Amino acid sequence: MNEVLDTRFFVEYFYSTDATIRRQTDSKLRLLIKQNRGILPTIVISELVKLTCERKGKEVAQLRYLSLVRSGLRVADLTADVAEKAGLLKCVHKNLPYGDCIIAATALLSHAKIITDDPHFSAVNNITCTWLT
Repeated sequence: MNEVLDTRFFVEYFYSTDATIRRQTDSKLRLLIKQNRGILPTIVISELVKLTCERKGKEVAQLRYLSLVRSGLRVADLTADVAEKAGLLKCVHKNLPYGDCIIAATALLSHAKIITDDPHFSAVNNITCTWLT
């Protein structure tokens, strides 16, 4: 099954101080790329570039951007269909951040699960989330 990578995954991948978590995220990312099952929504790229720019500066943010888009993950654009689905999700789930609505819509339309430990997604019907186990 395909898997959509949430921003939370990359926060742990790049910034975790826990060596076990860093190994698990690295292993998971390598496997998804090797098996061509990883989906990277453009909103996740945007959120990660912003976060990295704030923490590490513009140059590191741009390098991470390039490494992600060249990684072998499938980049999922914010298409009209994803935008419609995200808007409908936001209408029903008022407290779900818009970025998470876009990630959830991407997963639903791709028939994929989301790799995250973010509890926001538990409110969305027909979404399956998994973490690093």
